[in-house]
Amino acid sequence: MQKVLRKRIWRDFKSNLPRYLALSLLIILTMYLVVSLVGAAETIIRGSKNADSRQCVEDGDFSLFVPMKNEEMEDLEADGVAIEPQFYMDYEIDEDHTLRIFANRDEINKIDLVKGTLAEKENELVVERQFAEKNDISAGDVITFGGREFTVTGIGTTPDYDNVLKSLGDTGCDCLHFGTGFVAADVYDTLRAEEKSIKSEEYYYAYRLNGAMTDDELKDRLEKLEFTSGDVEDPFFQEYWDRTMGKKDDLTDGIQELLDGAKELKELKAFEDGIIEYTDGTKEAEDGSNELLDGIQELKDETDDMIDDIFSEDAQNLMTFVKAGDNARIQAASGDQELYRSVGTIAGAILLILISYVLSVFVVHSIDQESAVIGALYALGVKRKNLMAHYVTLPTVITFVSGLIGTLLGYSSLGVPIQMQDCYNYYSLPDLDVIYMPYLFIYGIVVPPVISIIVNSLVIRKRLSKPVLTMIRNEQKVGNGKDIKLGNMSFMNLFKIRQMLRESRTGFTVVFGMFVSLLLAMMSLEIYTYCANVNRDYVNDTKYEYMYTYKYPTEEVPEGGYEAYAKTLKKKIYGYNFDITVMGLTENNPFFDVNLSDSSSKVAISSSIAYKYGLDVGDTLTLKDDEADKIYAFEIASVAQYAPSFMVFMPYDKALELFDEPEDYFNVVFSDHALDVETGRLYATTTKTDVKKAAGIFSDIMQGMILTIGGVSVLIFIVVMYLMMKVMIDRSSFNIALIKIFGYRNKEVKKMYLDGNFYIITIGALISIPLTKWIMDVAYEPAFVPNIACGIDKSFPFWMYLAIFAGILILYFIINHLLIRRIRKMVPAEVLKNRE
Repeated sequence: MQKVLRKRIWRDFKSNLPRYLALSLLIILTMYLVVSLVGAAETIIRGSKNADSRQCVEDGDFSLFVPMKNEEMEDLEADGVAIEPQFYMDYEIDEDHTLRIFANRDEINKIDLVKGTLAEKENELVVERQFAEKNDISAGDVITFGGREFTVTGIGTTPDYDNVLKSLGDTGCDCLHFGTGFVAADVYDTLRAEEKSIKSEEYYYAYRLNGAMTDDELKDRLEKLEFTSGDVEDPFFQEYWDRTMGKKDDLTDGIQELLDGAKELKELKAFEDGIIEYTDGTKEAEDGSNELLDGIQELKDETDDMIDDIFSEDAQNLMTFVKAGDNARIQAASGDQELYRSVGTIAGAILLILISYVLSVFVVHSIDQESAVIGALYALGVKRKNLMAHYVTLPTVITFVSGLIGTLLGYSSLGVPIQMQDCYNYYSLPDLDVIYMPYLFIYGIVVPPVISIIVNSLVIRKRLSKPVLTMIRNEQKVGNGKDIKLGNMSFMNLFKIRQMLRESRTGFTVVFGMFVSLLLAMMSLEIYTYCANVNRDYVNDTKYEYMYTYKYPTEEVPEGGYEAYAKTLKKKIYGYNFDITVMGLTENNPFFDVNLSDSSSKVAISSSIAYKYGLDVGDTLTLKDDEADKIYAFEIASVAQYAPSFMVFMPYDKALELFDEPEDYFNVVFSDHALDVETGRLYATTTKTDVKKAAGIFSDIMQGMILTIGGVSVLIFIVVMYLMMKVMIDRSSFNIALIKIFGYRNKEVKKMYLDGNFYIITIGALISIPLTKWIMDVAYEPAFVPNIACGIDKSFPFWMYLAIFAGILILYFIINHLLIRRIRKMVPAEVLKNRE
């Protein structure tokens, strides 16, 4: 008897080949998607952390106004903290490319060479990987900057520029136009002496704590570092210092002149003996001059103390202090992939639930179809455990093989490496070997057959508990819908509704499969919309052509420019600490459409802040000044459409007053054309062209994921809908054959058994589309872009909703058309096969 049952397995597989192939395709797609996404994430997360450990990634970095003195560094190193200078200068290449030049690193953030060798000789250079790939630079090429030609000896990466941002406040990196380069230490010194960089040298230091102290303790030590004007050789700094410190001399000289005048007045006493007639008047003048002299001397003493406090020649040296965990350049790829791992795991769990439910529907249908055969086998003495083993075997083997194929595809060259490519195209990573995770093999190979065994066993056990005679007669349980009163309606409509109620279990599976597929499709469309809106809004909201950020402001605003004051504060969300720029604008600034209030406590915020932090008019915005350890609270008076960066707007004079800056001070200038500004005075120059370049990056890096997730979601929807609608038809084969005996034609049979599904699909789509969109809107910021300094409108245009709905209906009609052929193959002879 076991031999007979084994032969039936192969027969069953051949007779239901389309159904089993569709089920296999569903499992293969699911396993491929989950294994490739999560496998790529695990490889990048673990691989990049291992690489960072090998390259001695920093625990943080800080920048100083002037370089640290040798004794100051030695003092910190004596306490166990490792510190390495990592100064840099920016150079222009081919007019629109910037290369940030460092000296080779020795101990911290070491270079990981992908190709070639380190730069050791004069005019040798190592170029960062992404910049090299985007600009087709390879070892042996010659690059010109700073009036010198450099030969590229190697291509590499460094862990402190995993995300190659030009500035930590940038929304995204533009590796086509910005990269890093490394030269020998003596070559770097020569470049510094030649002073041909596009802005002044930046004094950054990387540190590793080595357990000697905490980040905060190190910061406290650094805040005590001071410098004097004599420590700085920069001519722009000296001009700025003389201009600002000159006010101290003017004030001091003025008070001294007042004191000298009082002393001269006191000398009137000398005329008392010679001029008798003026004795009484001079006596009174003497008394007054003594009082005046005492008062002015007291004034001078107090103002000297005050001036020394305000115009201290010893200034704090620390400019910025950033922990590695708050640095958007470090472990950025790993941070992104943490999200993909979570999303892939959740999607895998949802898809497994879908597969389990589809399997249960299959099994129920198979047992119902085989009811008479099972009853006959029972009558012949076959035991229940043998029948259970028989009916569990085929779906278990199919799920095992399908899971194995999907897992192998996920880890093949078509899986993990392809999913990693998007990350490689954006982040600067060393070559990483694929890491094979045991739990993914368990998920892909072991879990599907285990689910099949459990689901089949539960369902089959219940079905096999029926009396033998009931099974031989193939008596089917009447659905619960028979008791529902539907009122007066045409026979055709009444039949459609009854059929939908009878097949409610299968109909629910179709709707659930559509919901899961739409969730994946909505994820893809949400990413597409996010990227498209970034591309559009960044450009539309940037009205200026040039933004100059000053390190050493001039006394007068350059002609044609509009001054502003910017102060960078911080605000955390989703575990990431983002820069928020408080921008003080003059009323005549034409580049920002902002309603400014008359108070520094009521501000306008950019739309990017509103979307990212979920803020609106009337809410309170709190920001932190890490350097001064202060908290600022603002009431939101309005929201201005401005997507490119996180900005808080207030009047120019109120901003100066709030942050204790002198009158007419500025550190930012906006203009609609290039201004004649010495580059040595600037921190950075941002152009509208730069913003356009950054805006297009998101679409480029996310395109692969959009297509992958979107394509898989469509395939899953097609497979589930086809399988479930085919099950509906197969389950009703006897009834369809009987109706044909009564003279109903195929067209009428289609209306009775297939057209009712149209309403299920329509209602399911009308519910699922807005529901999945709402879920993605809620989950997108925290789950997909928590580490991106960007907030954008993610709403769909109305036509997109219509397109999704129309796409669902088009797929339904295509599948419906395919199933009409199945109805045509059903003949009245089916009734004779099932007679007693």
